[in-house]
Amino acid sequence: MRTRATQPPCTALCVPPTCVLSAPSSPTPLAHWPNTFVCLEEACQSGPLMCCVCKEYGKHQGHKHAVLETEANQIRASILDMAHCIRTFTDEVSEYSRKLVGIVQQIEGGEQIVEDGVGMAHTEHVPGTAESARSCVRAYFADLHETLCRQEEMALSVVDAHVRERLIWLRQQQEDMTILLSQVSTACLHCEKTLQQDDCRVVLAKQEISCLLETLQKQQHQFTELADHIQLDAGIPVTFTKDNRVHIGPKMEIRVVTLGLDGAGKTTILFKLKQDEFMQPIPTIGFNVETVEYKNLKFTIWDVGGKHKLRPLWKHYYLNTQAVVFVIDSCHRDRLMEAHSELAKLLTEKELRDALLLIFANKQDVPGAVSVEEMTELLSLHKLCCGRSWHIQGCDARSGTGLHEGLDWLSRQLVAAGVLDVA
Repeated sequence: MRTRATQPPCTALCVPPTCVLSAPSSPTPLAHWPNTFVCLEEACQSGPLMCCVCKEYGKHQGHKHAVLETEANQIRASILDMAHCIRTFTDEVSEYSRKLVGIVQQIEGGEQIVEDGVGMAHTEHVPGTAESARSCVRAYFADLHETLCRQEEMALSVVDAHVRERLIWLRQQQEDMTILLSQVSTACLHCEKTLQQDDCRVVLAKQEISCLLETLQKQQHQFTELADHIQLDAGIPVTFTKDNRVHIGPKMEIRVVTLGLDGAGKTTILFKLKQDEFMQPIPTIGFNVETVEYKNLKFTIWDVGGKHKLRPLWKHYYLNTQAVVFVIDSCHRDRLMEAHSELAKLLTEKELRDALLLIFANKQDVPGAVSVEEMTELLSLHKLCCGRSWHIQGCDARSGTGLHEGLDWLSRQLVAAGVLDVA
């Protein structure tokens, strides 16, 4: 007779028949059934373990589940992956920390043990980058101080030379005035003596007195002309340029050359600034040169013809030029690229390397004219003029609008700040 072996509780994946047919007379705790599965529902993550009974009949009934051992192995694998990542992350943090320590040491510097030629070890101070940076700053400002001292000495020598020449001239004038007064006193004394003589002697002295009076009139006329043209002023007007040069006098002279394509309005701008009147444009054959005074500056402006056959002659006007005024016709879009090409050639000239560049976008009053902003983009001025002091100014040469704003910009670039107020 075969006997059936007793099945151990909850060792298989199925529920014992006794649990299905009837409930026990006394409640059997769930802990009696071993945990074999894991609940995968999100709401059950706080207590995911379950046995075969709660999987089929308890609160986990119908939930997604996985075998406990499989889920545990997956978690172990993820922990190992995380541990590997943590080790990698720790290594990266440690390496970064070591680099930070090295950077701090490089910045601060310090003592370092080195060996000399005979193998003897000794400590040596290694300067850090902070100390090197401070040394660089000190060297720069020491050089700047020396440069400023040289510039100061040169400026003082200019002032001393001006004062010396002026004092020599004034003392010469003093001597001349002393001689003149002596001559006038002598003439007056001679006239008084003549007046006291008898009639015969007075008549005989007529020619001599006439020559004497004529000489006095000439001297008086010369003195009047001298006094009208010379203003006696003890002031010494000093103007400083931005490169720390000094100019002594009421007006500081600036050499400017005006260039651009033919018909752009160069001559019109020149005579508007000079005479404040509009002149009918006439093609310039050769050049015009005028002196324009503005505030405490005196601009010597060379206006050179812009026709194609005259452009090779532009280079003869570059020497000692401190500023270039380039005039563009804002109405002719089809010639903007031609103007761009000529401007690009100008900026490659060695003699104009340090010259300021003022661009007048002329004829802004005409409807449809290219705006200053659009012209800046079309001509790529930010790229073309990189590394150079430049400015583009919209203007109307007929009315003069914008012209003085351009001269103001030139003045600010050429003269040190604050000195324009003395004009």
